[in-house]
Amino acid sequence: MAKLKKPDNEKIEFLIDIVGKDNANRDELIENYCRDETPGISSKPSVVLKPSNENEIAEILKFCNENLLPVVPRGLGTGVTGGSIPFDNAVLISLERMNKILEIDTENLMLITQPAVITGDIHSTVEDMGLFYPPDPASTDSCSIGGNVSTNAAGMRAVKYGVTRDYVKGIRAVTPTGDIIKYGGKLVKNVAGYDLLHTLVGSEGTLAIITEITLKLLPLPAKRVDLLVGFESVEKSTQAVTEIIKRKMVPTAIEFIEGDIIRLINEVTGKELPMSEAGAQLIISLEADTEDEMERRYFEIGELTMELGAIDVLVADNRPLRERLWETRRSIRDGIRTASPIIIAEDVAVPRANLSKLWKGARDLGKKYDMRVLSFGHAGDGNLHIDALKDDMRDDEWESKIAQYVPELLKLAVDLDGTITAEHGIGKLKRQYLPLGVGKKEIEIMGEIKRAFDPNGILNPDKAF
Repeated sequence: MAKLKKPDNEKIEFLIDIVGKDNANRDELIENYCRDETPGISSKPSVVLKPSNENEIAEILKFCNENLLPVVPRGLGTGVTGGSIPFDNAVLISLERMNKILEIDTENLMLITQPAVITGDIHSTVEDMGLFYPPDPASTDSCSIGGNVSTNAAGMRAVKYGVTRDYVKGIRAVTPTGDIIKYGGKLVKNVAGYDLLHTLVGSEGTLAIITEITLKLLPLPAKRVDLLVGFESVEKSTQAVTEIIKRKMVPTAIEFIEGDIIRLINEVTGKELPMSEAGAQLIISLEADTEDEMERRYFEIGELTMELGAIDVLVADNRPLRERLWETRRSIRDGIRTASPIIIAEDVAVPRANLSKLWKGARDLGKKYDMRVLSFGHAGDGNLHIDALKDDMRDDEWESKIAQYVPELLKLAVDLDGTITAEHGIGKLKRQYLPLGVGKKEIEIMGEIKRAFDPNGILNPDKAF
């Protein structure tokens, strides 16, 4: 691929003219675009451009491709692997102005949206209409749907409903050469040629800039109940997860929180959370069409978990109680960062039956390197978020330990028939570790796909590969 260049003043002024001076940042406020939610890394772009439509994006990309200028697309900056950080004086394209839901088609159960719409706003908008968009990342109140599509985000409800890819039915996008492409639409079935749609989903902004998304919707479930289940040990909680799935109960979500995290949240918030003495907790979400069916389902799971050694089962059967329960789950990462502002947050997944081995292996690595390692996440999917905390460790000691800990943890996941990332993506941070989880030939094929879309390598360079 071509050697990329830093844009000079003349080229920057040309780019600013495309979007207008009021929609560009060069000096003031540019700091807001130097980082995302990845701890400890940042980089300043040459210019921030905020286009309002795909034609402006096409003009920007065509010019940058012709002049070999690096370009980084950005949604709302909630990623945790450095995927939207503008390294090497890149031109940053912020999609923040493209933030409208364009259509809700109740006849076809489809929604068309621009990329910067907050995912939680999609949830609330369609639920007011009796409809349902299932994917719900923990950052649902701040992340953008375009970012979700670019990373194939998942969230709590993936155990029953799947991930973002399962709901994307159409995409409009601009390639790095400035061409506008469209694939799919309000279609349940479509096998016209190679599946370009799902090539773009999860591509982390390295193949094209997504400008419009068509999403499949579902009818809103009539009844919802959440259970908080405490266990004496992690092993008993993961055994319960395996048994629930084995018996084909398939809840909407099964979330895992190890006991040390509950006690940390107590400490940093001053709140006394239920069953804080537990070795682990599960949050189990259930849905049903009738009250009788719902009662039967939560009694069935409640009885099973008690048989498997649960300390207690608390039932949240109304919206305020459910929201309080999920508030704790969604605040875990903020609580951990309050205790230790610098962390390494890994996102690995294994077959559900290997969850206990993954947790224990991660805990053993924490002991080996004498640092706090805490785990939580989507037990129903076999996906754990494993955070290593710097606490008050010296910088040089931390960097030395992390350089050894991270590859060992990722190899542990792969050795347990898992993956090095389940939903956060590769971004900048995990690029060097991709060969741990993906074969040489597979990476070569991915590289060919990248070159087909982006022959000069201008779009989100040095990410993913």
